[in-house]
Amino acid sequence: MKNLKKRLLPLCLLFFYLPGFSQEDSVLKAMRDEMNRTILKLKLHDLSAPYFTAYYVAESSDYYIAASFGDIKQADVSTGRNANVDVRIGGKNFDNSHFISSFHAYKPISGSLPISDDYDAVRKSLWLLSDEAYKSALEKYSQKDSYKKKKDIKEIYGDLNDEGPADYAEIEKEFEFFDFGFYKQQLKEISAVFKKYPNIQDSNVSMNYSVITRRFVNSQGTTYKVFSSEAEINASISMQNEDGYKIDENKKIFRRSLKSLNFEKIKKEIEEFAKEFNGVYNSRKLEYYVGPAIFEDQASAEFFNQLFVKNISFNPKPWAEEDNVLKYYYEIPKLVDRINMRVFAPFISVYDDPLQETFNGTELTGRYAIDSEGVKPRRLELVKKGKLEAVYASRTPDKKIKNSNGHGRMTSNSFASASAGNVFINSDKKAGYKELKDKLMEIGREMELDYVVIIRKINVYREGEEYLGNPSLAYKLDLKTLKEEPLNLVEFEGIGLRSLRDIVLTSDNHMVYNFRQDDPYVYTYGNYPTAIISPYAVLISEIELKKSDKKPEKKPYLANPYFAGKTAQ
Repeated sequence: MKNLKKRLLPLCLLFFYLPGFSQEDSVLKAMRDEMNRTILKLKLHDLSAPYFTAYYVAESSDYYIAASFGDIKQADVSTGRNANVDVRIGGKNFDNSHFISSFHAYKPISGSLPISDDYDAVRKSLWLLSDEAYKSALEKYSQKDSYKKKKDIKEIYGDLNDEGPADYAEIEKEFEFFDFGFYKQQLKEISAVFKKYPNIQDSNVSMNYSVITRRFVNSQGTTYKVFSSEAEINASISMQNEDGYKIDENKKIFRRSLKSLNFEKIKKEIEEFAKEFNGVYNSRKLEYYVGPAIFEDQASAEFFNQLFVKNISFNPKPWAEEDNVLKYYYEIPKLVDRINMRVFAPFISVYDDPLQETFNGTELTGRYAIDSEGVKPRRLELVKKGKLEAVYASRTPDKKIKNSNGHGRMTSNSFASASAGNVFINSDKKAGYKELKDKLMEIGREMELDYVVIIRKINVYREGEEYLGNPSLAYKLDLKTLKEEPLNLVEFEGIGLRSLRDIVLTSDNHMVYNFRQDDPYVYTYGNYPTAIISPYAVLISEIELKKSDKKPEKKPYLANPYFAGKTAQ
């Protein structure tokens, strides 16, 4: 077991600037030397030479444990180092980037590097990737130029804005070992929780911990080296309700460090998750509902994420040879053209601050000191009194936004895209949860309804052209008996951006929602640690729900042998 334990990187890091990286490591030296050779000497016959080159290298040590029903299924440790090479030809006003020539072609040239710090081995791998990236750039430039002429595009806003060079590094501190024995025992205990809930057909609990070093150099003089860690517990379930409808759900606890994982609290949270979905087995059917609703807990945070945060991210969208590629496979932001317009209720304000490390003692996973493109972020005012003030920007300019605001985020397998860090959503019209619930019932009675709806969890993935993922955990609150009962599978009908302006009231307490924001293009599979600090609950004046179009499936003929002879609850 001792060979599995590797010394991890520190969470409390001191930041300082190192002009020229006087004590740089061999990997950074290999990156810089091969990048300089590429920008100065790489040229094929009479074809264009690169005008810009950037190398992004991420290495990680990953620790993984999986358990089910009180026993360990898997335990692994792995180490990898991957590079993303960006070679551009043309010029900053028009180059080979931001163009989707085919479904699977919109991703950077990337590949694995040797995990040792051998200068020659690392540089050799970067040389091969650079050669591939240059050839790809020549082809993409030709395709993009042809597309521009075919579509007779006149408005060109540029492909790379001007940003000054930066040298940035973080001091690495040694701290603790990853104790497989300890974490295995924790996962055994957590996964055994599901033995109490016979309506859940299958359950798994996993833990993933990664210690990551990111390095970056570009031909404009920017260099950085940063460290981070990510810890995640994921409990997933599969079940069918009384009518045979399939339900697949998960509960994720995502943090920046091991020390922030409170396993006593995590066990209680996962037990509550199991209990709630076990209770969904006997759920009430709903044909159609028009009325007020409270979104609370995860549903509140995802309400803000899917309707607002995503719709001011990922701008500008790339060009695509086929229009359907953007329509169905790219997360097109729908609020970026509404700067200086009201997008929220007038008592809502929003800002983003990637530099903030905690909120009320909870770590924020969207924290970073420099973005993936080497631009330092600052606090960004997004919404003031309901009016949109700004949107996220990377180094790709558009018609109105010419400069980055430090929100260009990428992975080894995805291009830099404008995305959130730590999003803070504040309300000037707030109340305690009881008052919020009373207001929900008051609106329901004014509309002469028999019940109102509380939504506690929604899907993070949307189907088709939906604006918001459908509810996965929703309750009807009877206005006479005041009893809450789980609803059968339901779907939103016609919910859209208008709902942001239909906020009536929010709770006076906030929650931290740490999660991974997916890359806008479905085929890149990238994601970025993000945090939303939102009101725990939000009251919307009116939504519409309908019965799900999904079909039930046959249940297993025999019961889980552990529960055989026991009565489902």
